[in-house]
Amino acid sequence: RELFRALPRFSCDPCMTYIILGGLGGLGLELGDWLILRGARNLVLVSRNGVRNGYAASKLRAWKTYEATVRVVTEDVTTKEGCAQLLERSEKLGPVAAIFSLAVVLRDDLFENQTEENFVDALSPKARATRHLDA
Repeated sequence: RELFRALPRFSCDPCMTYIILGGLGGLGLELGDWLILRGARNLVLVSRNGVRNGYAASKLRAWKTYEATVRVVTEDVTTKEGCAQLLERSEKLGPVAAIFSLAVVLRDDLFENQTEENFVDALSPKARATRHLDA
């Protein structure tokens, strides 16, 4: 019986840098795992508060076993200056291949109870960061 080596559908260039806004949230950490398992070796995790729990700390330790360089930064990506600093720091690891925007200000509620104010509060930071990073 002949066996074939399976290749992942998506692979990351180990020389490139991958930025995850909201990188220390649950989804951000899972995306980080996914990228590392597909070859990423330079991750920049953006978080307003930095590492605040054991799960995030354990993920960062685990990624070191893959010889990954992971930077946790707290730049305010809702400002033009914060985005410029983020990109400058990230590019020191290698050219930026991708930016994943997972950050969110949580204002969840049932749809029928959602207010315009809560929606704007939740979406505005993501929209501002996207505008500055896309400039």
